[in-house]
This record gives sequence, C-alpha cells and structure tokens, in this order.
Amino acid sequence: MELISGLGGFVFVAALSGIIGNKADLGLDTLIRMMNRLKPGETPTIQRAVGRAFLLAQQSLVEDCRSELIGENKSIWDCPPQYKNEVSWLDHKLNQLKADLQKLEKGEFNELAATPVADIDSLLTSDGALVGDTVQVVRQQLKVILQQEHAIALYQTKAVTPQDGLFERMCACFAVEMQQNPVLREMIQGQLLTQINANLKRQQVTVEDIETSLTNLGRDMGEIKGWLERIHNQLSTHPAVPLQFQSLIAEKTEGFIGREFVFRAIQDFLQQQPNGYFIIEADPGVGKSAILAEYVRQTGCVAYFNVRSQGINRADDFLKSVCRQLIERYQLRYDLPLHPENTRDGNFLARLLTEIAPHHSPVVIAVDALDEVEMKSQTDGANVLYLPQSLPNGVYFILTKRQTDVSLTVNKPYLFKLMEYGAESLQDVQRYIEQQVKKKPSLHQWVENQGQDTATFITTLAQKSDRNFMYLRYVLEDIESGAYQDLNLANLPQGLQQYYYQHWQRMGMKDKPLPRTKIKIVYVLAEARKPVSSSLISQFAKEDELTVQEVLDDWDQFLREEQIEGQTRYSIYHASFQDFLHRKEIVKKAGITIRDINTLIADNLAEELGL
Repeated sequence: MELISGLGGFVFVAALSGIIGNKADLGLDTLIRMMNRLKPGETPTIQRAVGRAFLLAQQSLVEDCRSELIGENKSIWDCPPQYKNEVSWLDHKLNQLKADLQKLEKGEFNELAATPVADIDSLLTSDGALVGDTVQVVRQQLKVILQQEHAIALYQTKAVTPQDGLFERMCACFAVEMQQNPVLREMIQGQLLTQINANLKRQQVTVEDIETSLTNLGRDMGEIKGWLERIHNQLSTHPAVPLQFQSLIAEKTEGFIGREFVFRAIQDFLQQQPNGYFIIEADPGVGKSAILAEYVRQTGCVAYFNVRSQGINRADDFLKSVCRQLIERYQLRYDLPLHPENTRDGNFLARLLTEIAPHHSPVVIAVDALDEVEMKSQTDGANVLYLPQSLPNGVYFILTKRQTDVSLTVNKPYLFKLMEYGAESLQDVQRYIEQQVKKKPSLHQWVENQGQDTATFITTLAQKSDRNFMYLRYVLEDIESGAYQDLNLANLPQGLQQYYYQHWQRMGMKDKPLPRTKIKIVYVLAEARKPVSSSLISQFAKEDELTVQEVLDDWDQFLREEQIEGQTRYSIYHASFQDFLHRKEIVKKAGITIRDINTLIADNLAEELGL
C-alpha cells in the first residue's frame, strides 16, 4: 500500500474538500472533536472507507490503462511486444491492489496512516483553515509518489488528468462510501455545521450559542426563535456567486493568505457607519482583486468584477448583473431579463437599493477595478458605473481601484490606502512564500540547490517583490518550471516591471531583426477588448495557426484561456502586463506604435476584436 501510506489522512481531507467544495472552512479542532465523539471501533471504519475508495480508484485506473494498451479481457500473451513491460507492470499492480483490498476487509490495515488527523495539521494555516487549493496540493503530492513508485508513463499521465484522474476517481468512490456509511455521513454533517458556524460569526452568533440556548429551552424560547430566524435569513440570502465570476474568484483566491487587517477594516466600517463606500486603493499586482474575491468567497455578497482584457467593463453590463443579483437574492417582483431602460443609467439600481434596505440590512455589494471601466459606455460626467451618490442606510459598496482618479462623487467615502500598510503586507508576502515552498517540492529543491536556507529565500524574495503578489505568482512559477536554473537568488528580477522586461528579453523580443510576427501577436492580445481565438489572430497576423499557437504558448503565463462557444480564446491575464506593453521605451524597442497596431486591427478585424 505504498500510495496510501504516502498520502494517509492527507487524501482524506482532500476528498472531503473535493466532494463538498474547495477551501472548506474546516478547522483541525473541529475534526478532533468529531473524532473524539466517535464510538470505540468507528475510527478504523473511517480509515477503511478511505482506503477502500483509494484502492478501488487505483484499480479502476489500472484497468483503464490495460484496456487502452491491449483491449478488454485479454492476457499478457495477446499483448503487442512494445507494450509487454507496461502490461506486466499493470498486472503486478492489479494483483497487489486486490491483495490489499482483501487485507483491508480483514482489518489488516496497519500500513494505513494511524489517524486521519495526523497529516491534516500540515495542511492548515494558523487560523485553522485548509491551506490554499487542497486538491491541487494532493495532485502535486500524487506526482511525487507516482514517480517514487516507478509507475509506467501511461498510468502517471492518467493519474493526474483533470476531471478523470486518480483523485477524481477516489472522490467518486468515497462518495459511494459516504452513501453507505453512517459514520462518514456524520462527519460530513459536522463539516456543513462548521460552514454554517463560519457564516453566522458575521452575525455575532455561533452554533455553540445555539447549543447553549437549547439547554435553556423552556426559559428562553424567544431567544432561540430569534437565532433561528437569523439562520434562515443568513442561509436564504447567501446564494452562489454569478457563474460569470466563479472561475475568476477560484483563480484569485487559490493560495490566498493573510490580509486580516483589510477584512478587519471593512468589518469596522460596516459596524460603525450607517451606509457608505469603502474604497481599497493600491498599485497593480498588490492584490486588490484577490482581497475582494476572498471577501466575496467568505461572505457571498453581491459582486461584480471588471476585467478590461475580457471586455467585462461596461456600465450596462454591470447594471444588468448587479440588479439581477439583487432581484433574485431578495425575491423582488420584477421581470427578468431586465428591460434595457432599466440599465441605461443608475436610477433602477437606486430604486432597488431603496426598496431592499429597510428589510434586509446590511446589503453589501463588492465591485472590483473601477479604473478598468470603459467610460465611453456611459454619459459624460456621471459616476463610474452610475454608482449612486447617496445610499440608503444599511447599504454598502466595497470597491477597488488603482491610485488614479476615477469619476466618483459620493457621500461618505472611506479611502483605504493599501500601500500605506507596508509592514502588514510584507508579513503576508512572507507567509505566502513560505506556504508555497512547503506545498511545492520543486521550490524547496531550488532553494537547496542555491545553497540557501528557506528563511533567506523568503526574506530576499519578499524584498525583491516589493510586496507585489503578481510578481510572486510569475517568479515562483518560473522557478518551478526550471526557467531560473542558471540564475542565482541575488539575480532574480527586482519588482514586477523588471520581471516583465526580463521575460521580454528571454522571448527574443529585442533580437535583430525584430521578430515582428511575435510582436504583432502579443500586441493584438493587449489591444483587443475581448478574448480572441488563435484562428482570429492568425488572420490578423497573416501567419499560420501553428506559428500563432507557438507564440501563445511562449506567453501563456500572461494569458487567460477560456472556452467560449466551443472555442479556446485568449486574453491578457492582468492589466499590469498591458501597462508594461504601453511603456514608451518598450513600444519604441518593439519598433511599432500603438496607433499602428490599432489601425491594422481596425482595417482588418475591428468587429471581431470588439473595437
């Protein structure tokens, strides 16, 4: 059972996370309490269920690999000569798995981890939340263990395939175990109670409060009724984030850590002010969008994210989305879809807020990246996105923007200048780097190869990042991919702009003669106002799609891929890279002008590119 013993309880927690939802609010103390409530003999039942699910998942994977190589119900003697070694390994693995399943059923599972709690601690942050994307952590661990097991290439590839890999199969098997096993169902119920408890804390009430009150049932029925009403209101007004933004929020909150000082400031604002605008202001890449995404993930508030490179930045689209969310959330009697008249300006939004506020306070609406809004989409002189100048009591907007002026004249704005919290941000950056090094063996190996200790790496990289999380995202990915094998720690780029410049050089964008095809492809992505396909870029650049795809692959870390109408389309991931491409010295060294690029686009594909 090498694979099981390598993962132990680690897989158990990931299974719960994968089935119930990533980043569940599951604390170690909660798990321990649940384990302590189990009757003698039930803990092995849980371990047996986890082990059976994982062994059956491996067996399913082995059988699929074998069938792919030689077909179903065939022996190794029917195997083509080139596949004999692979099929021999698969047959040995299958026999081993069957033997392990028999041992498991007999209770001979000493090779399993002694307790599911033992390995969970390493996945937790100091506040008891699952670290980052637990599923991704397990996938990375799977790769390491599969290599140690000397698994054949086909098995290794299938094991980490998204949607149908070993982890997903294990989750499916584990789901069956839960249906048939009341102990597992109890643990899931405990998990859901923990999530409810986390939601209720915002309302200054906990599950423990309810339990205490229930002991005084006869004396304080009124208090219990009040709590139950608050539970109902909390759960009924906490719908899912719009599908349009779910993947963005998941992406932005992956590995999220810290920022407690920002969330405390927001909470203080909501408690101390009757209404108003809380505006987070900071430089590009510092984490404004991630902070807002994490806030939305935690609270489930109404949300809208402006993304210029995807063409999600028009006032009418904002009004359609937010008004629809409010109507559905608070069950208002308005027809959907909205009449265009209701999204022409901010009057209908203001009417909805006035109608909702007296009955559902607080109403919180989070809006990201005001600086990316296309102001041509609205009337001159109006507030950005037609945001109301005055708000009813109990209505709050949490906004983010760069340190630049936007058209916003409102009552009671509070400007939270994130850049002034240098010490707190540096601490969060260091925690993030430490988390990534612990999660990813390749980072730890790079540090060791440098002859450095982890503490020095964290301190040095934090200083070079200038507290910029976008910088860390790119540099840590490059270290993992092997791009910096010949570069020492001291020579890593200093700050986000230097990182972009070094990448520009590595991609040969300064070579002589200038690689004009590459330049055109990169700049059309920067100038397009919506995601574009490789075939469309191919038409623009007058190059075959293979050439275009090679360039896109070279720049993939700066791009966001989406499936739209069955087609892969690309857009710039972060506005800071667009800013870099617009720097005068970069434009000049690229041998082009932005006007030239836009003229070419306008002459050829203006309609298709959204220009």
